[in-house]
Amino acid sequence: MGATGRLYTPESQRIIRFLPVLLQTLTLLPGIAWAVDSVPKSCPLRTKHYKAQLVQTHLTGTVGETVILHFSLDPPSIPQGFFLSVKMNALQEPEAARGKTPEILTGFPEASLLFRAPGVYRYKVVVSLIAKSSCGGVKADTILIREARIDVKE
Repeated sequence: MGATGRLYTPESQRIIRFLPVLLQTLTLLPGIAWAVDSVPKSCPLRTKHYKAQLVQTHLTGTVGETVILHFSLDPPSIPQGFFLSVKMNALQEPEAARGKTPEILTGFPEASLLFRAPGVYRYKVVVSLIAKSSCGGVKADTILIREARIDVKE
């Protein structure tokens, strides 16, 4: 009786099982490329040019009292089916604020902030005009990027 050995190692068997998957993927690439090319390059918002303003960029407040950020819009009204989104990202918060997260309620034309610790707070404020797109999904146009500073005292 002769010795029999393995024709393939476990590593080579994995590679052999993977090859059909790789070949199928490669045959799909031209179809995927065609599909990407057939999608319109853009589906722009077809509206007037809007611009938002942050009325005050430097405000003061007191711990436990609400501070209001006021916004304005030019032109003053948006078309039906559109809405405005306000996003605020913290750029700087005082050491005393660790574990005492401010309450922030974003909105347009006002955003309200309630602080639990004194110090200097800086936020990046982004306002976007958003619409549901006929091309699918949503389309957004950023109409304000501004920094706001709020000095909060005890």
